Amino acid sequence: MLTGTVIAQALPLAASPLLTRLYSPEAFGLQTLFMGLAGSLAVLATCRMDLALVLPQEDADAGSLAGFIFCTMLATSALACLLVPLAGLLTEQPLPAGWMLLLPLMVCAIALYQLSLGFASRRREFRTVAQANVGNQAMYVASAIAFGFASAWMQALTIAKVGGQVLAAGLLGRTSAASLAAAVRGFSWKGSIAAARKYHQFLVFNTPYSLVGSVARDAPVFTFSALAAVGTAGFFGLARMVLLAPTLLTSNAFSQVFFREAVALKGTPQLEALTLALLRLGLVALAPLFAFCAVWADAVFATLFGESWRVAGVFAMVLAPAAWMSVQTGWPERLFEVNMRQGVSFGVQLGSDAVTACLFVAAYLLTNDAVMAVAVFAICNVVFHHVYLAAIFRVSGFSGRGLASAIAAGWGVFAVSCAALALLRTQTGAHGMVGWALALMLSVLVTAMIGWLLVRRGLLRGAAAGEAT
Repeated sequence: MLTGTVIAQALPLAASPLLTRLYSPEAFGLQTLFMGLAGSLAVLATCRMDLALVLPQEDADAGSLAGFIFCTMLATSALACLLVPLAGLLTEQPLPAGWMLLLPLMVCAIALYQLSLGFASRRREFRTVAQANVGNQAMYVASAIAFGFASAWMQALTIAKVGGQVLAAGLLGRTSAASLAAAVRGFSWKGSIAAARKYHQFLVFNTPYSLVGSVARDAPVFTFSALAAVGTAGFFGLARMVLLAPTLLTSNAFSQVFFREAVALKGTPQLEALTLALLRLGLVALAPLFAFCAVWADAVFATLFGESWRVAGVFAMVLAPAAWMSVQTGWPERLFEVNMRQGVSFGVQLGSDAVTACLFVAAYLLTNDAVMAVAVFAICNVVFHHVYLAAIFRVSGFSGRGLASAIAAGWGVFAVSCAALALLRTQTGAHGMVGWALALMLSVLVTAMIGWLLVRRGLLRGAAAGEAT
């Protein structure tokens, strides 16, 4: 799972220097806007009931739950079709005609993928999940490059994204075909409604939580696009893609696996030890890499993607601390579902997202400064992730002292790394490639050393605990 996700995340990152020279920031902005709309509608398409598919003991109960998801998916796809004529009202800047026509297809592809992912997780077919993820990104990259060399029109990146998602849904859906077919054959309104009622907390809490989170996460994209700054949305989208690669890697690789193990270890000391060890590893080991982004990202983006993308690098510098903290909440949030306390998660997320979106929009409208608005967005996200981690530990009955110690250690390493890298930048020059390449090598080396020490210490402790037992 980890290997496949690494490859899937590496493909678009490796192709980005070429794609940014084939496509304009406006093309990236259009793609980012499209994916934001599709992601929000995909939440409604599944109502996040796909997360509950691993819980039923009987396959028949999982099939009834899948029947409910099929209904919501068809209803949301119809809603997406109704939104297509309204696409011209989304922005003040004229956009290419017909770019929204693929939205219903994209929503169905995402929903089918998530539904198939639930069945694959039930059977622990994580290898297939990894292959589908790789296929998704490989299709996107290959199509985008081919379109770019043929004729890099503005909608090509969006079309390539749809193609990749359809391929991933097909690959994963093929392995879950028997389960999906059984769900269709055995569909009944009574059974589907009964399954939805049994796992109603996912509908009541996870649906609005995920929907509000999706809208708030893309608030900068929607705001920039609505105010005729689609190119700025493209800068933000590229910065977010580069920074969130570790977050997506962690969430996609560990979330489903951690969820399954957390269910098995619920109520045992091993679950707290596992969670705290992984959290400390993520906070401390990854701090030097994100510190590098906070100090050098503008020079890196200008070198790799072209001077015209330096603004995206500035966005990445501002967003680096928030991205680092988001890595730490991407996978342990499943503990809310394990403990059936989605209400707490929903309350924290809803309040934070509402405040973040409002403050971002207000900052941009008042200052007309995109960097200042993104800085406000980043600060709100850093605060949120701290509160969210505290809520996770509280509902799980874990030690608050252990959490505080891990966070303090992480911020300490982050601050020291930023200071050392800033000193290196003053000595080697602000824009030199040699300088940031040296800084990156040092950051990677420190990250590897810290990670090795933490993992080795954790393994020794585990062995000692096993011998004592």
